Amino acid sequence: MNIPSLTQHLRRHGLTVAAVFVGVLLGRNLRHAVSPDVAPAPKPVSEVAATPQEPQSLRSSEGADASVEAEVARLLGGATSENNSRTPQQAIDAISTAFQEKSDLRRFLAIYEAVSELGKDDLAEALGRARTENNAIAIRALERRWAEVDPVGAAKAWAEGKTQPLGDAFFSAWAKSNPASALRWFSGLEDGDIKNQSRALILNQVAKSDPQRALDFANQLPEGKDQSQLITQALATLGAKDPNEALAAAQRLPEGASRKAGLDAVVTQIAGSNLAEAQKLMAELPPNTLSNAGATIAAALVKQSPDKALEWAATLPDGQSKESAFGGIAREWASRDVAAAATWLDTLAAGSARNSAVASFANRTAPRDPEGATIWASTLPSGAQRTSVLSQTISIWQRTNPAAATEWVTNSPGLSAEERATLSQVQSQRPDPQRFQQLRRQRAGN
Repeated sequence: MNIPSLTQHLRRHGLTVAAVFVGVLLGRNLRHAVSPDVAPAPKPVSEVAATPQEPQSLRSSEGADASVEAEVARLLGGATSENNSRTPQQAIDAISTAFQEKSDLRRFLAIYEAVSELGKDDLAEALGRARTENNAIAIRALERRWAEVDPVGAAKAWAEGKTQPLGDAFFSAWAKSNPASALRWFSGLEDGDIKNQSRALILNQVAKSDPQRALDFANQLPEGKDQSQLITQALATLGAKDPNEALAAAQRLPEGASRKAGLDAVVTQIAGSNLAEAQKLMAELPPNTLSNAGATIAAALVKQSPDKALEWAATLPDGQSKESAFGGIAREWASRDVAAAATWLDTLAAGSARNSAVASFANRTAPRDPEGATIWASTLPSGAQRTSVLSQTISIWQRTNPAAATEWVTNSPGLSAEERATLSQVQSQRPDPQRFQQLRRQRAGN
């Protein structure tokens, strides 16, 4: 953040740029800068919470000014002072006390100063206490500190259940400071809950902080969801800065499913800002290289004119690109003119493109007309797609009219015994309407 932007943030909270420089220059002597002769002693939490001058939103992760906090963290850095006078326990106590400080800047500075004094053996205790106190600022600061001094140890403690799950602040800091270490740790995990939970945290954060390293690492992985996720997120990061660079990086990838997924992600991203360029790229690539991009392009064309979208989709070869485009047309058109979209569906010949359009239409219209959506879904050929869409529409229908939904599932002649059993199970999971009404009355009473 540059100084002018920081100034704007500080002025919004009634602070001055001078306060920032005072805090930075004083550094580890900050406690003297916020001593009782400069600022009132912190009040008990109960009194602070009731103080009208301090909005409650400042105590939540959403309400805290993340930009000011990030600048404070950058200015203070993570180096521990060689002349600390506080013990680890005193530093942990200071974190709790600082959270009661009414000044945003003083609160951030005091918390980060105390956190920077803690070593790796003190962080688990401090983090547990911060979570108990719902001290969102300290939680983020402590996670960043742990990622700085002992990321592998912290991640191991989490994987072994010795600490509560670590959040975005930890994994983001780890990915920025040592992405190779983060990727190595993730690769060494066995398949299971921990790997599933850390997949997005590790792969997405590394891809966002160092997309080229993420692509290099992805090329060493076997084909699969980890490789595809790392590639698509890294390309999305590159594409946000330079779509041409992202496209070139995607085209350099070795042939395979991950390369197709990467190209699809890049062209989909380009379609959001340059529709004509996305259409051109899709036409230049081998047939059916892309799927999601087709849906995005088609939906954008519907916003201009449904006829334009239909004309473009008709030029696509049969296969996944055309199926995706028809699905995008149906989904967007249904949100704008249900009757016109339904009329179009009636004109489509049987085939995979029609199936994609009907499925998208039914899913989009189910919240408004679950009965009609269910009837449309029932026109799909028997198979996994029809069962999946019917499960969605029936699940919504039974919430608004459970008797009608049950009657349809019981008596519809087009259902197989297997489908009927599956849909009956979906209905059995519906919430109790009477219990729902009772909860609503209770909430209204409160």
